[in-house]
Amino acid sequence: MSRRKKRRSKKYAPERIMYFFIVIVVLNALAKADSIKYVFLALLNLGIMLLIIKFFAKPAFRYWKARRYIFSGIEETDSLSGHEFEHYLAPVFDRHGYRAEVTQASGEYGADLVLRKKGKKTVVQAKCYGDEKKIGVKAVQEVVGAKGYYGATYAMVVTNQYFTKQAENLAKANGVKLVDRSELASMLYACNTSRGVALDVNG
Repeated sequence: MSRRKKRRSKKYAPERIMYFFIVIVVLNALAKADSIKYVFLALLNLGIMLLIIKFFAKPAFRYWKARRYIFSGIEETDSLSGHEFEHYLAPVFDRHGYRAEVTQASGEYGADLVLRKKGKKTVVQAKCYGDEKKIGVKAVQEVVGAKGYYGATYAMVVTNQYFTKQAENLAKANGVKLVDRSELASMLYACNTSRGVALDVNG
């Protein structure tokens, strides 16, 4: 039950911020109200705004996320081979301000790509699957080894699917950035819409 609540709080963070902002505005109005009439109007406005958010904010937020997903082109990755996925990611990272290089051999010493930016190096393990297979701890272990071999500052695993809980825990313990299908879709959407959204590789 606690896990579900945690996920929902992240999912509807914009809605919670809107609630907080409206409450602050109304409390400020109440503090300045000099009659019962203005207090009543302030409370009435609060009720109306909360109802509007309750019935329209969530659908609007879901639509916004769905639109980003559709226009990201993420589904194109499902038909790629592992080698094709590595070359697909290189220009994506270039658009996010990195100088991306695909390693000579796929998965050489645990790294498929090496990223360079501002004198710092990031090794990337790329995992591409088309059957909703979750990525386990092996990918994290391999990229941690690659980080030491290449003398990199950061390590990252990128996939067009999702990670197991064990992989997430291991990545967190080793400072590995995990980019799952949702975050990759956001990166692709930013590239497609020419938005300069910086990717934080420090997991």
